[in-house]
Amino acid sequence: MNVQEFVKNAITEIAAGVAEARDGLAEYGASAGSDKVYGYTKDNKILTDGQGRTVTLVEFDVALTQADSKDTKGSIGVFLGSFGAGSQGASHGETSSHSRIKFSVPIVLPGDGQQQV
Repeated sequence: MNVQEFVKNAITEIAAGVAEARDGLAEYGASAGSDKVYGYTKDNKILTDGQGRTVTLVEFDVALTQADSKDTKGSIGVFLGSFGAGSQGASHGETSSHSRIKFSVPIVLPGDGQQQV
């Protein structure tokens, strides 16, 4: 899996999960997502978009591994902990390099459109 696919899938699944959680929480009078909240935060760092919806920063810390071997083409993949999504060579004479990238993506999570107080 390349970085573009990983980020796209992760953000899509986060938003879908929040939307499903919102539906399940409604019967308990609870909520999840980007409804506006009021109150004190440590550094007063509540971000909003142009429509006043709360923005959540999804933070990524991605390990990239590139492998080259005599018998296969070089490949690059995203590997998370002990789980990997990418191509790994299994031949002898393999060389690999590892890199890490950290970044944040601002998203507006699903909300019901009502402001919470």
